Amino acid sequence: MTNSAVQANIRKISQWSPIWIVPVAAVLIGSWMLYHTFKNQGPTVTMLASNAEGIISGKTQIKSRSVDVGKVVSVELSQDLKQVVIRARMNPGTANLLNDESQLWVVKPTIGRGGVSGLNTLLSGAYIELQPGKSDSGKYFFELLETPPIAPPDAPGVRIFLSSSDAAALAVGDPILYRGYDVGTVERSEFDMTKRNMRYQLFIRAPYDALVTENVRFWKASGMALDMSAEGVRIEMASMATLLGGGVTFDVLDGWPAGNKVVDDADFQLFENRKSIQDGLYNEYLEYLLFFDESIRGLTAGAPVEYRGVRIGTVASVPYFFNMKNPLEVAFNKGIPVLIRIETGRLYDNLTLPQLRLELDQAVSKGLRAVLKTGNLLTGGLYIDLNQLEADSKGVSATAAAPAAVAASADGVTANATTDAETPAIVATPLLPEPLPEFAGYKILPTSRSGLGHIEQKVLQALDKINNLPVEQVLADSSATLNATKDLMQQSQQLVLSLDALVKADATQQLPAEVNKSLADLRKTLAGLSPGSPVYERINSNLQAMDKVLRDLQPVVQTLNQQSNALIISADPAADPEPEQGNQP
Repeated sequence: MTNSAVQANIRKISQWSPIWIVPVAAVLIGSWMLYHTFKNQGPTVTMLASNAEGIISGKTQIKSRSVDVGKVVSVELSQDLKQVVIRARMNPGTANLLNDESQLWVVKPTIGRGGVSGLNTLLSGAYIELQPGKSDSGKYFFELLETPPIAPPDAPGVRIFLSSSDAAALAVGDPILYRGYDVGTVERSEFDMTKRNMRYQLFIRAPYDALVTENVRFWKASGMALDMSAEGVRIEMASMATLLGGGVTFDVLDGWPAGNKVVDDADFQLFENRKSIQDGLYNEYLEYLLFFDESIRGLTAGAPVEYRGVRIGTVASVPYFFNMKNPLEVAFNKGIPVLIRIETGRLYDNLTLPQLRLELDQAVSKGLRAVLKTGNLLTGGLYIDLNQLEADSKGVSATAAAPAAVAASADGVTANATTDAETPAIVATPLLPEPLPEFAGYKILPTSRSGLGHIEQKVLQALDKINNLPVEQVLADSSATLNATKDLMQQSQQLVLSLDALVKADATQQLPAEVNKSLADLRKTLAGLSPGSPVYERINSNLQAMDKVLRDLQPVVQTLNQQSNALIISADPAADPEPEQGNQP
């Protein structure tokens, strides 16, 4: 059997098979879908937070003005395990919401000074609020805020900064008041490491931002302020909101112009109260040192320095031992040092410091002395009074040393030592008074006793006098006097009883009738002597006869007066009178 080999003819197919259309189309469609999805999806945002409380991956929404703009896709710890990294996918078309000024925070139920907020999250859960900014620079990495911002960046108004050394002065959310009206809020507080003070950011909403001008001043509104000082008792009351939570208030001081409106990020200082603002205006002053050899209890820093009731300065430090060696020795030998400031702004305009120093030197040479006085009897606060003390009969101040003694106390001894008979009297002020002595780098103003230190001694002396009174003897004498008075009262009572018995006696009762009978008899007797009665006519005729006899006896009496023996020897007849010749001219 014969096998014959047959060679096959192989032919290559050059045509493309239609079956490949399906996978190619699938690849193209998938690529287009991937491109479309990548192109139309929103950006990815990464956020850092201290904790992930209320944040759930794939569920927690990101909202802006209550509109969903994204969703959290992952929540995980950072590599250093100190923070939480939250990644979220934003919705398409929301890239313009993310920029340098955008802010994000977690919204959840909170109770603050502004009230209760976030109650809608009790059922729906917490969400992340996005507050877009105005910047054109995109940003996709944020740190979640611990608290929501007070106002959005695009809110109309002005933002300013306050500086304060008190960390507890203000808190985020405190109100900003203008004459008691709420015009803004404290947005942020932080500690400035470079200046070592607190820095607060305030937002004043429109249209009240026009009130913030260059000359406004800010101070704390504590709700109630009680100031008990040498100037008296002062109570300030603010609104109930500031009474509970505090706040800050601002205004233009009396007599100041308002100035121009400020721009954003302007810096101001936060003062303790309105009074401290007024005191801070007097930044030009002369400092003097005073030595008091009496108690200064009640004198505090900030107490006024007055001249005859007009404030001219402020007490700077009580006591002042800075820059002094052996302060106890200084206090024992010279007195308690007190540093005061004489402020030019409290006197009159255009007063320079050299002119003020010269005038004070001249006033001291005329008897100007510093005296402690009580400013408030309720609080016991003291203040310093500068006054010209009256001179005694020798011309020297009664309680202050002469300028020569002041110059002699260059080592700091006070000038209120008692002057002796050899101390020269104060004469007219020279044109150039002697310079005041210095101690610890300060000029010394002479002082004088106010008499406050003798009050206790006088009270003790009065108590001693009361104690030395013969109280027991006085009480014994008083007891004897009371006994004698008691006996006298008993005797008086017996006398009254005796008089009562006398009045009630029968003879005393009949006495008025007898008196009436006697009066009736007297009237009858007088009626018999009345004109027209016989007795009256008889008496009248007798009187007339007696008058005639007396007239007849009158010549006889005259003759006897001229010649006493006329009754025995007959009297010579008297010659007739002859007229005298008158003098002819």
